[in-house]
Amino acid sequence: MTARTGNWLRVIGVMMSERIIGFCRFSFWGRSDWGVFAGTKPGTAAEEKALQRSLATLYDEARMAFRFRSFERLTLASLAAQKNRDFLFVVLSSKAMPAVWRQRLRALCAGQPQIRLVFSEERDVGRALAPILDELTEGGRVQLVQFRLDDDDCIAADYIDRLAQAAHAMRDYRAFAFSLPRALMMTRYADDAPARYEYMRPFHAAGVALRAPMAGRSIFAFGHFALARRFPSLADPGPHGSLQLKFEGHDSRRVAPGTDNGVTPISSAEMDEVLARDFPFLKQSDLLDLSGAAASGG
Repeated sequence: MTARTGNWLRVIGVMMSERIIGFCRFSFWGRSDWGVFAGTKPGTAAEEKALQRSLATLYDEARMAFRFRSFERLTLASLAAQKNRDFLFVVLSSKAMPAVWRQRLRALCAGQPQIRLVFSEERDVGRALAPILDELTEGGRVQLVQFRLDDDDCIAADYIDRLAQAAHAMRDYRAFAFSLPRALMMTRYADDAPARYEYMRPFHAAGVALRAPMAGRSIFAFGHFALARRFPSLADPGPHGSLQLKFEGHDSRRVAPGTDNGVTPISSAEMDEVLARDFPFLKQSDLLDLSGAAASGG
């Protein structure tokens, strides 16, 4: 199969058009699977407090300066480097974003025809994406294979090819989940030097994908680690599918190597080899620069 997604795929005996769609939440102000909303229920006072707490720091100048830098040099660079260009990438943000940042984000996204930028008034990622999903599925007539990518992560240059091949392999399943478990990772914390790792864990967030069973559900409606328990799944542990930065203040737990967490130290030479092969748009100097900026607050 040639790795193109405008073809017709057989899903439960019905011929449907299928599209590959990526989603990125760029400083989106609203409920999603971030830690600040853990333990809160929609529509409660606790959720409102979490929303206001997140708003207090979300558009901080130093934070935004770093997010734009990582988005441009990691996320957008990896999309521009894709060998297969047959995909759409939706960047979701909020109308609450100050105008100066909205203007800058528009300018960045304007350079790539695959990108669609959306500023939403909704304060919940599911509600924000619902009209977009309805439009893209043409009222349920088009099947979507969705993948998610954060604004400080990137995907390998052959990621879309591999996802298209997986969709073809799983063409007889109405829903399926897909993961490239092997990733590169660089960490930089205030009290440590930069560290290089290989991360091996099925269905981590970066680049995880889903053909959802219902047209109006986004990939963010499902916990990424739970996807393999809920849907038929396919994981390819061979290639490096993504690269992630972890740093002080990141919305995830601190990363350190361990016996059962899939985090293994690698050498600088090993990282160089993988970057050259799978992430040719990046050099270690780029990552060191970004991780240093993150550790210093921008």
